[in-house]
Amino acid sequence: MENENVESDLQIWEGLLDQQIVLFRKTSSRNAELESRVEELERELGVWKQALKTADNDAKALKKKVSQLERNIGSLKDDNPLVVCLIDGDGNIFSSELVKLGQNGGHQAALLLNKGLTDHMNSLDSDEGFSSRGQIWLTVYCNKSGLLETLTSNNICTAEEFESFVTGFNQASPLFSLVDVGTGKERADEKIKECLRVFTRFPQTTKVFFGGAHDNGYISILNQLQNEGLLNKVVLLRGYRELAYELKNLDLPTLDIVGLFMTRKLQTVQTKKPSPPPTQVKLQDFDKFRVKPTIPLPSRPSPSSNAKVAQRIEKNLPLHKHRPPPCNFYYLADCKHGLKCRYGHNYILLPEHIDELRTNSRKWPCPYANRDNPCPFGESCCMGHACPKGQRCTFLKQGKCKFTGTSMHDGEVSRSRGPSSSLSPSSARGSPVVSEVGLPTVWDSYGVDA
Repeated sequence: MENENVESDLQIWEGLLDQQIVLFRKTSSRNAELESRVEELERELGVWKQALKTADNDAKALKKKVSQLERNIGSLKDDNPLVVCLIDGDGNIFSSELVKLGQNGGHQAALLLNKGLTDHMNSLDSDEGFSSRGQIWLTVYCNKSGLLETLTSNNICTAEEFESFVTGFNQASPLFSLVDVGTGKERADEKIKECLRVFTRFPQTTKVFFGGAHDNGYISILNQLQNEGLLNKVVLLRGYRELAYELKNLDLPTLDIVGLFMTRKLQTVQTKKPSPPPTQVKLQDFDKFRVKPTIPLPSRPSPSSNAKVAQRIEKNLPLHKHRPPPCNFYYLADCKHGLKCRYGHNYILLPEHIDELRTNSRKWPCPYANRDNPCPFGESCCMGHACPKGQRCTFLKQGKCKFTGTSMHDGEVSRSRGPSSSLSPSSARGSPVVSEVGLPTVWDSYGVDA
């Protein structure tokens, strides 16, 4: 009995010992894993400490560099502050009293500008004020010939007085200039917009006085400066009493220098230029206005093989994309090239094709009308006597429109004049076998040699 109890106790102890051994092995394995993880974390911690140290050093270097740049910017502002004044001379026109004085008037205008800008700067807070080392850089951009024509046509001054005024203004100060941008719409606007964009961003620029408050066209560059947080540098220099509508919404500060600019817009008087003497129109003048082929043309056959084989118009293909395109002068007037013409003379054209050809032909200017000479054919001329887009022509504003005659953009021109304004479809050439008898000899009347 006693031996059984001893054996039972021994089994219990052996079981407990086995459990202890398993537990010890698990604990030992877990400790090894944790020690490996600790070593890994210590390595990562060392890397992060090194990165933090490097970042701290970089931050200190950047902070030092920023401080240096701030000192440099402050030095620029304090040692050499700049006040820029940009004036659109086509809209802000100097007063008639000053312009009539000639060279003395130019000096006085410069003095009034300098005093008005300086007084305004001195009236600002100390942070924005104008130091004794500051400089005023002023430029007036204008179309000199156009401005002179406006002034003389309104009996404001003579050409000699205006030239003397410009000389006096340019000589008044080394940093004051009146610049002639030449003819063309918005030439002055383009220069002023670019100067506004560039100079306003300079840190040493304290203020930018902008003399273009009459024109809504400047709203785009002013909105851009507002988005960049630089609009607080801009002050509007008033000319006319009324500001441009869109510029009013910006609520910019304004400066009005009494007696400097005209307060009302002058009337632009259109003076009709004398017609130049008639010049002989060359054959090349008409040839360059033909509809150019959009696809390289194959070499033409010899005249003997260029028989009048009828060609039909492809239904969904525009006339000018046919190979070769139909000849405008052959179907609407008379072509002197004959079989040597590189455009088609043997198409069968329906009335709607003739109308399309006539409409396309009038998109090119008549050489006579383009030179302000009377056209001998008048309304029957197959070429255009006025720009189809009239006053809405965007190429005219860019100086690129092919219609260069004086009155070619005076009004809106109808897209199609109808049969009454040119040869009717019935009298136009619809087939290559139609006789040329009865058609007007355009080339002879234009003075073109055969």
